[in-house]
Amino acid sequence: MRKCVVFATTVALILCVHGMAFGQELTRLGVIDLQRCLQESMEGKRATELLKQKKAELQSKLNEKQQELMGLRREFEKQSMMLSMDAQETKRRVVERKARELEYYLQDLNEEMARAQDREKKRIFDELGTVIETIGSEGGYAMILEKRSGGVLYWNKAIDITDQVIEAYDKLKQGQNEKIGE
Repeated sequence: MRKCVVFATTVALILCVHGMAFGQELTRLGVIDLQRCLQESMEGKRATELLKQKKAELQSKLNEKQQELMGLRREFEKQSMMLSMDAQETKRRVVERKARELEYYLQDLNEEMARAQDREKKRIFDELGTVIETIGSEGGYAMILEKRSGGVLYWNKAIDITDQVIEAYDKLKQGQNEKIGE
């Protein structure tokens, strides 16, 4: 990946120098911060809110299971003196099994949350890709690089098109939402 980014940056620089050497117009380059697009776009904010709601729902389910386990432990502690050794062993195994189930449940919830976040990011990045391609072709850009990739060490703020992409993406999503509402 890093080699690809370095190669792309090198090609961009060669194109710029090549154009200047022949007295042609300077090749247009753009830089974008996809993470900022994700955080500041209306769709990104909406996705973040949906994920927060999902996390709250999952946390509520987890809290119920934790309360159940704590109740079983308290019950076991209260009854342990009155129970026979076999009954104590059976109760202890039930509590341990519930504790393991809770651990597995927590892992499942964490994985489910990570998958939901990945799905939303991928969906938004795919949609942003379309917007970026449109801006790139209509704006006459030779190349648009992602700011956080390893090959971009410096760029002039004048070529940062992040705000333009966020605005175009918000308009696109707003237009889609209005069509759905009709």
